[in-house]
Amino acid sequence: MQGHVDFAKTLLSHKPDLVTELDSHGRSPLHLASANGYVEIVKLLLAEDTSACAIRDEDGRTPLHLAAMKGRVEIVTELAEAKREVTRFVLDRGETVLHLCVVYNRLEALKVLVGMNTMADCVNVKDDDGNTILHIATMLKQVETVKHLLRTTAVEVNELNGSSITALDIIQHMPRDLKAVEIQELLVKAGGVMAKRISASMTKAAATTEQCVAVLAPQPSSVTTEAPISAQPPRRALDNLLKHLKEQDHRLNRKRDSLMVVATLIAAMAFQAGLSPPGGLWQEDKVDPVNQRKIQEAGKSIMADRKPYLYKAFWIPNTLSFVASLTIIFLLVSGLPTEKRVVLWILTATMWVTIISTTHAYIYALAIISPLDKGMTTVFHSSADTWLGVLGIVFLGHTYRFVIWIIRKWKLGKLEMAIALEMGLMGVVALCCRM
Repeated sequence: MQGHVDFAKTLLSHKPDLVTELDSHGRSPLHLASANGYVEIVKLLLAEDTSACAIRDEDGRTPLHLAAMKGRVEIVTELAEAKREVTRFVLDRGETVLHLCVVYNRLEALKVLVGMNTMADCVNVKDDDGNTILHIATMLKQVETVKHLLRTTAVEVNELNGSSITALDIIQHMPRDLKAVEIQELLVKAGGVMAKRISASMTKAAATTEQCVAVLAPQPSSVTTEAPISAQPPRRALDNLLKHLKEQDHRLNRKRDSLMVVATLIAAMAFQAGLSPPGGLWQEDKVDPVNQRKIQEAGKSIMADRKPYLYKAFWIPNTLSFVASLTIIFLLVSGLPTEKRVVLWILTATMWVTIISTTHAYIYALAIISPLDKGMTTVFHSSADTWLGVLGIVFLGHTYRFVIWIIRKWKLGKLEMAIALEMGLMGVVALCCRM
């Protein structure tokens, strides 16, 4: 992981079987060198044992998969030539190394792979969702990738995916921009058609075949006819997907609007409470006649003079509530992509801070202005503790979901996070050893 070629060479000369040693995530040294782009170390490891190319980590990825995801073109070439069969290994969801090149937008690595004889027929391989690399490139609006596939490979432009739609169907139902228009023109020039035309032509051909069979086959004395079964329109799945995305976008917009309204309201409340604190303000100056020292000043808080500790306990959460509300308003109007889960979680967490701070400010404000007896104090604190407990439970639940989402994203391809953590730990250990 540190890229020390000479050190690695010395280690291998003493213990060659280190090439196939695996870490706790099932990764070999070749995995790490390929992901980090250390070409010389990759060549060194391959010269020792080419079988390391076929080792899969805990997510089923070979060093070639990682090199393709990172766009390490030279390493992709070395690995593919060292062991050609690894270019045809697929992941758990049926993705080939070509799928990874498209998903991570690594066009140069894709060009190298599709140019190999062993990969010429893989451009039409489908994943478990029925998507070829042309479907995925169209979904991601990768103009150059689509252009390369249509001009230099034998990709099937009218292949149907698992939802029975073609690449042209996909781009037709996506938001219109310059990329979408260009990809549509490329697909049409390459002979791309909508799925409904393919379905219609197949139905017509099937009807013609049935007529021929009916003429050639012996006619029974009585024929029972059945009504034809109507097939589901091929666009139904995509329409349902788009409807779901629109509903999700509508929910996000409503949540964003709700956050804006609540944050504005709390900011106004905190602002007003700051200017007119509980207990009121002194209306006039008052001077001690003995030592001529000012003991009260007009416009200052009465409770700040009488009970400074209680006023401070109110002032701190009230100010925090005001600042947190302004932070939410600023983040919402600054144009951040609120559809991103991370941004939405930050906004929600900030709103929780705002609500909790407002609750504390309310508690201390009542303590300032209300002569509470023992019974009222018990009820008041019990209600406040219950409310804060409910907020804490909900916050922990959302935090748990957020952590699970991060773990899933990491397992789907965020290898660099794990590598960075391991490199950081190694650096700490090395530093401790030096000290």
